[in-house]
Amino acid sequence: MKYLLLLAGLLGLAVSAGAAPTVSVQMRVIPATHSFVCRYTMALAADDTATTLDLNLGRQLRIENLLSSGSKPPRATRVYYPYFGDTLQQVVARFNGRARMVSVTYSGTLEGRLFNEQVMVFSGHSGWLPFRPYREYEAVNYVLEVQAPDGYQVESTSSAVEQRAGRWLFRGRAGAIEITALVARQFQQLASAGTPGIRVVKAGPALARTDTVLLRKAERIIAYYNRSIGQQDPITQFTILLPGTNADAFGLLENATVITYTDFDVATDREALLILAHEISHKWWGYGSVHNYNDWLNEAFATYSSLLFLREDGDEAGYRAELAKRVATVGDAPPIRGFDYQKYPRPVYRRVVYNKGTRVLAALHERLGTAPFVRLLATVAAGHVSNTDTLLEIVAQTSGPATRAWLLAELSR
Repeated sequence: MKYLLLLAGLLGLAVSAGAAPTVSVQMRVIPATHSFVCRYTMALAADDTATTLDLNLGRQLRIENLLSSGSKPPRATRVYYPYFGDTLQQVVARFNGRARMVSVTYSGTLEGRLFNEQVMVFSGHSGWLPFRPYREYEAVNYVLEVQAPDGYQVESTSSAVEQRAGRWLFRGRAGAIEITALVARQFQQLASAGTPGIRVVKAGPALARTDTVLLRKAERIIAYYNRSIGQQDPITQFTILLPGTNADAFGLLENATVITYTDFDVATDREALLILAHEISHKWWGYGSVHNYNDWLNEAFATYSSLLFLREDGDEAGYRAELAKRVATVGDAPPIRGFDYQKYPRPVYRRVVYNKGTRVLAALHERLGTAPFVRLLATVAAGHVSNTDTLLEIVAQTSGPATRAWLLAELSR
């Protein structure tokens, strides 16, 4: 009966949520063993006409149960996934009616880079959630319920909408694999006094001077972005999560970033400042496909946005030095347009998608001038542009056919 009630409730949400799928994640964490049990349910939106629903999940996860609204039980198979270079499990459900939902119950243990003695990290790089093949970052409307033992707390990209002993409930709209929960014995927080509201949430030890500086710099970065690339779609609230697991840093579409480095001083380290500005800008630059050359719309745009902040922050020499450093790596790199990451080693991918893309944007900036260039960025950001052909059409409309032809030639060079 509980599953049927959940099914009815999610179908109601799916009808009202538009084209995005609706997801329910119910998770119980076991910190002593760094493990978890999760029930993940996806319901397709009413205007999604798909008759099948495939969900990929890591082969290290143990499937406990499968349910769906289809006439036949869903099945799990093994598939090779080129983007991960690994074999995954794939749950396949087929439908013959309007109700289209699949529920997967599974358990797993976090990899060592995703926990320490203070925290467990469930987020975009944790591999803990299923996703539709080649749609890791599609927007989903979600409900996240986390159960944790006594003495533990849970934080996410926004504050819990409900919390009682041992249970936290969150709601939002996020990339499919970016639904986030940090589980720790304690968290420390800093918050902006004004608007936009910015939180710094740190797992474990006491706050330090570098955390206060981080908040101040984040305020400056977001204020600049809201005046420039985000002028049509500004940030009103933002969360910076600091789990301290020393793994990596990444931006989330849900107005948040996860920065795991324990030695992260944006006051003295220009690279740290660029990382912070880069990841914040992914609020706007995160809609291009990561499976083809359109990823330059994510990474080159985020990289150049971070360089623009350096200049805004008064570091003109730093802007020029960092731009020159990236341009110097381009050399005989393949063209951006049509670039196939599977045919090249990983370093070539970075040279093309990040660095060559940054060089092209810097040249476009010089060609247009700052004011027109920033207006172009704001239009692209507000439009959630996901492919280069759309970008080229916007350039033609705002800057003329000659500039479109020039940009196409640069991307094809």
